[in-house]
Amino acid sequence: MPDDPSLPPAAVVVRSRVADFDIWLAAFDSHEDVRRAAGILGHHINRAEDDPNDVSIYLALSDLDKAKAFSASDDLRQRMQEAGVISAPEFTYMTPVREAIVWDRELPAFMLSHSVADFDRWLEGYDGAADLQASRGIVGQAANRSLDDPSVAIVYHQAESFDTLRAFLADEALKAKMQEAGVTSAPDVQFVTGGWAKRYG
Repeated sequence: MPDDPSLPPAAVVVRSRVADFDIWLAAFDSHEDVRRAAGILGHHINRAEDDPNDVSIYLALSDLDKAKAFSASDDLRQRMQEAGVISAPEFTYMTPVREAIVWDRELPAFMLSHSVADFDRWLEGYDGAADLQASRGIVGQAANRSLDDPSVAIVYHQAESFDTLRAFLADEALKAKMQEAGVTSAPDVQFVTGGWAKRYG
């Protein structure tokens, strides 16, 4: 699996529930300097389709150890509490391997994870399904490998509607591609609206 120098060396998705998204977002935006100091390169925010206060933040990382230390800090815990975070955050660390998402507007999307027999073989199959994705209305996509379990692939797909995304997941051609690529588990899927993105530069 060749490294892509345009991608960050690591990333994390932080999922939690907030009391009020607008209040939380204002606080999150005001803390960009703190994230920069922790080596975070940018963010992309997602809100669950069925609960807009269920928030998942994708953070691009320049230094995994530095980011993990920041995530465990009392300072971050206090800032999250002040912003109205009302559940313990869940952290999913991963290595980005593909990224071609739409950053400049809000879009329906899904985050999906599943186990694979061989990640490199799976990635070849994922790349080989690019035409299928485009023909079924997928307008943005990203693929990642879990750092906690390297046999888990994590993908993110965007489309213009949730109906398009659901039809894509139900497509028999996609199911065949997944089987050929060595997917070994049923997918764990969350539908979200993604946006509120920024690269820190």
